[in-house]
Amino acid sequence: MRNLVFGMATAALVIGAPQLALAKGGGGGTGPTLGGHACASGDITPGAQACTGWYTGNLDGGSPTDNADTAVALNTLLGVSTFTATNFTVLSTLSNLPGNSEPNAVDFSVPMYGETVISFHVGAAKGSPTGVGYQATAFYEFDAGNLVGGLQSILFNIQGLSNARLYSTGAYQGCTGDCGGGGGGSVPEPATWALMLIGVGCVGAGARMRRRDAIIAA
Repeated sequence: MRNLVFGMATAALVIGAPQLALAKGGGGGTGPTLGGHACASGDITPGAQACTGWYTGNLDGGSPTDNADTAVALNTLLGVSTFTATNFTVLSTLSNLPGNSEPNAVDFSVPMYGETVISFHVGAAKGSPTGVGYQATAFYEFDAGNLVGGLQSILFNIQGLSNARLYSTGAYQGCTGDCGGGGGGSVPEPATWALMLIGVGCVGAGARMRRRDAIIAA
């Protein structure tokens, strides 16, 4: 089950990653218009688990209509009905990208983990076979994995890239095995942190008792 909101207590325990930032509310706009080119898993690398679009126009533009259409697209992508023009959050926005060729490496300057939601806007790229052919926006959900340090960038495999948005990503989950991205996890899990703190507390209490006994004996 998709979990787009983490509690404050969980956020305090998880080490080092942005939480999923898609806020929830009610309803969305009337809806963007689908063009004649359908999005696909292979539009991005790593491949998308789900996508919706290509919608005509630049839904990353930030106008009230664009935001309402974005809310509808996010609802469609994630199978919910809770986003509106005013209650979703954008973690990173990239504009005026040089996307005349493909693939394009896209770095949001935010480490990505687990379930991640992004969108891309292309200009009127006419290239074949990778051009959409008209100004359009598509939304993607993909698994960024659990790399140490996070996934730093992805590839966009269509010509004409103009704007990109990162709406949400997950949090690093500490692991003891090979987490990829440079070796095993070095950050203890929350439960491990708790045991470590309890152990430190017990050692401190023992030391205090020994000092007290020594004072009494003297």
